[in-house]
Amino acid sequence: VEMDEPADEVIFVWGCGEDGQLGLPSAPVTATKASPDWHVPTPTALRLPAGESVAVSTTETRRRNKPLIAGSRNSAALARSGALYTWGWNSHDTLGLDTDEEFIPEPRKACATSPSRGGKKPSSRDDDFKSFASASLGGWHAVALDDDGTAWAWGGNEYGQGGVRGDARDERHAGVHVSEHVSVPARVAFPAEQKVGTLKQVACGGMNSFALEATTGRVFEWGARAGSEREHARAPVFVSFPNLFNGREKEKVEHLASGMFHVLALTTSGRVFAWGKGDYGQLGVGRPGNWDAPRLVEALGDADVVAVHAGGWHSAALCGSGACFAWGRGEYGRLGMGEDQADKQRPTLVTFPPFTETREMPLSADSLETQEKKNTLPKAIVDVALGGSHSCFLDSGGAVWTVGRNNHGRLGRVVHGKWTGTPGRVVFPPPRGGGEWACESVVAGGRHTLAVARAV
Repeated sequence: VEMDEPADEVIFVWGCGEDGQLGLPSAPVTATKASPDWHVPTPTALRLPAGESVAVSTTETRRRNKPLIAGSRNSAALARSGALYTWGWNSHDTLGLDTDEEFIPEPRKACATSPSRGGKKPSSRDDDFKSFASASLGGWHAVALDDDGTAWAWGGNEYGQGGVRGDARDERHAGVHVSEHVSVPARVAFPAEQKVGTLKQVACGGMNSFALEATTGRVFEWGARAGSEREHARAPVFVSFPNLFNGREKEKVEHLASGMFHVLALTTSGRVFAWGKGDYGQLGVGRPGNWDAPRLVEALGDADVVAVHAGGWHSAALCGSGACFAWGRGEYGRLGMGEDQADKQRPTLVTFPPFTETREMPLSADSLETQEKKNTLPKAIVDVALGGSHSCFLDSGGAVWTVGRNNHGRLGRVVHGKWTGTPGRVVFPPPRGGGEWACESVVAGGRHTLAVARAV
């Protein structure tokens, strides 16, 4: 697919589009009807309305707050203007558009609210909602940060996953199961006694939400409690890391990743903690089972982890060396272990054939440069995206590698069979002006994938 005019950053989408989650005008999806099994098997360019483009991804934002967001059956994009565009499945008003349409086949700008008016549309007051800085999509809810580090939520709230005040919910649906849902963004109601300051990250699980405070590294959770049968948290509660930071007074959490029912936390010293459901080994603690409090992933040792990622039922850790470890559910080869589909209870190195022996060793900058000149090794991995049953790896040269289940075109490449555990490169259409596309960020949804690329 060619773009009419060159652009700094171009959004590419591929995979399942039956609910409108690809945002393409060619999708045979209406406001009330999905198009079962409709998909796009190769990267296809997507335009945002009004000529909007997404923000440039630096290393920090690539790992922490990506400009594209993929949910199980929907998607979103953060524009340079600070607007948030959403599209796809809109059950429970997941997309924050204040509409009764169940499917949104093309990107639309999410509504904004005023913090002083609890869910009403904004007025001209100075304290009205600011532009969006980051966002996350959950099972059927969403949470975002504005440019002041304040959290906003919308969509389903039946478990308290929205964390908003009772007067912010949409009373039009009173008396039905979704009566607690919030139609447009409303401020997350942190209890005053918590004295929460600026937030740096939010993350959504299936039926819960998490936030990370910027200066202190405190973690908060609300909604269905991860790995626990305790009563749902209708407002944010502090997540305690008991006895885990002893002797490490300066250590704090700096990055979160939430899967469908589990959570990962990365600290400033590179240690990884996990909690939630672990029935497939997605916690990485050596055995299956649930944990309702953070537990150290000891197998990563001194692996120099710089980012963590969580999919539906699997997890990954990216190292400063460019190596990547994966663990959890192995079905359909989503862990990138070749023919091995076994669940992994501990982090296991992802290998890129035919370079297995080389990649098991830490990579220095000098060795990478030498190997790149010889063309004997994919460049270091700099970003990871985990979907429902597939995984994506972005290397430092801008190439995307995919593994996992192959139906609905979610891998974006030709694969013979229903799945592959061998990473293979996604081929993008050539830019109109020549050259090739170098991807800057990639995200994976339930059955679809999105990437931001620049022509080089």
